[in-house]
Amino acid sequence: MEKTASINRIHILTYGVLIAAFIAAFVWGFLSNKRADALEVTVENQYNRAFHEMVDYIDSIDTQLTKAQLANSPAQLATISNDIFQQAAEAKSCLGQLPTSEIQLDNTAKFLSQVGDYTYVLSQNMINGTGISDEEYKNLVSLNEYASSLKNSLSDIQSDIYSGDIKFTDNSDNKKGNVAEAAGGDILADLENVEKSFDDYPSLIYDGPFSEHIENQQSVMLQSAKEISREQALEKAKEFLGDRGEGLEFSNETSNTAADSYTFVKNADGSRIAVSITKRGGYVLYFLDSVLVTEEKIEVNDAIERARSFLKEHGYSDMEDSYYEKTNGIATVNFAYSQNGTVCYSDLIKVRVALDTGDIVGMESKGYLMNHRVRNLSAPSITREQAQGYVSTNLVVTSTKLAVIPKDSLKEVLCYEFKGTFNDKNFIVYINAENGREENILLLIESETGILTI
Repeated sequence: MEKTASINRIHILTYGVLIAAFIAAFVWGFLSNKRADALEVTVENQYNRAFHEMVDYIDSIDTQLTKAQLANSPAQLATISNDIFQQAAEAKSCLGQLPTSEIQLDNTAKFLSQVGDYTYVLSQNMINGTGISDEEYKNLVSLNEYASSLKNSLSDIQSDIYSGDIKFTDNSDNKKGNVAEAAGGDILADLENVEKSFDDYPSLIYDGPFSEHIENQQSVMLQSAKEISREQALEKAKEFLGDRGEGLEFSNETSNTAADSYTFVKNADGSRIAVSITKRGGYVLYFLDSVLVTEEKIEVNDAIERARSFLKEHGYSDMEDSYYEKTNGIATVNFAYSQNGTVCYSDLIKVRVALDTGDIVGMESKGYLMNHRVRNLSAPSITREQAQGYVSTNLVVTSTKLAVIPKDSLKEVLCYEFKGTFNDKNFIVYINAENGREENILLLIESETGILTI
């Protein structure tokens, strides 16, 4: 009897534990579902907020573009363009917060990048007395039409979201956090239709960083060069590196870029050497020796001279050093091509020098390869003295020279470069050598880690 009672007590205890475990599991599952549902609601609200704000911004862009077509003064167009620029940036930020990784919205993002940029350029043209051409006005009208179409399409999606016909997340079939296909609607399909409306979006060529010609930039230097094979590229790499080139092996190649290349690597002695050779012309696009520097033994000026000699040895003559930076015992020196004393800052090569041995441990020449050519530099239309008259009298000028500087649009401008001091800080002021326009002002940051510009 005692044995039977003991067994019954064990059974009762076991059943009690199982029931308690079942209840605990049920409660845990219930609370987990509640937390998941709460999380989904939070995520959905975040997506909705970003979407609704984006619609508001685009609605405002549409209105401002209409106003821009009526603006007849530089000040008014500058105010409108500033609003469009800010609203376009905010709209693009909102677009980036939406769960759209499964589809491509490149054209929509491109429109938001260009619309603010283009109107800003037009306002600057008016300020500088250029005015707006018939072609530019037509582009402005076209941008307005696309903004209106985009606003209307997104407003229709917004109405469906408000009515509950579609939403960004779906809690059916355990697809939490996924983009939804709900109640007869699919947000992804709707957004893809919006993207398709930009299929005929015109190419905009203008003086701004998002202009079409920048994306399609080609190098005259590389385009006209003969294409080489992978084997020939390997020989070029070995020739460039000398003894360090022994043991290089093919790693990968890049295609469909302005500077297609073959890359070769070598792992030895705890370091890695990589060198990339352009398919056209067999030029060194970059090389990098990941050597570890533990002690600085040579001065930066010595490193600069070693870098200059290295460039001359490899056929890059007439290069002038400008700025440098020190990181982890390595000095990276910027060199720009000098044509008859005029520095062409677009033709840039960066050289890395180890400050323990003075060895060259890196070079990057894409700027030079993409932009270098012999330029037809006409004589300045204004004298140095006249150009200095456009510089603030607050700047104590210490040196002057001619320079070709690139703008955001990649357009180059011949300028007088005035270096000087103001409030115990060093500045560079660039004055257009044709019309005296103040093109740029840079602050020189000098410290123990280098000399940089902002």
